[in-house]
Amino acid sequence: MKKNFFLIAAIILIVAGVVVSYLGNFALADISGFAVTMFGAGLAAATLWGKRDTAKKLWVSVVGLVLIGAGAFALGFLGFAENTMTMIISSVFGIVAIIAGLIVTAIQGKK
Repeated sequence: MKKNFFLIAAIILIVAGVVVSYLGNFALADISGFAVTMFGAGLAAATLWGKRDTAKKLWVSVVGLVLIGAGAFALGFLGFAENTMTMIISSVFGIVAIIAGLIVTAIQGKK
């Protein structure tokens, strides 16, 4: 029942968004393209959510997804290219991996 409620709510939001966008004189192709893009983003977020480590605290997963989504969304308005965003994410991930490796090595060296 809960899933059906969210499904109906999502459809109502899309219909309302299309009506308001039409009144705002957006082209139908632009409205459709945006809806499909956001649907893809929702699928990506749902897939990432399904792959999370359930042993970790819930708030860590939620905050991580929200920060990544909000940052990526903001970069779209700032004119960043996709390859620049990918480079930044890869660099940060690499730095975190190096720091984690140093910490693990230091901890194992003390034992």
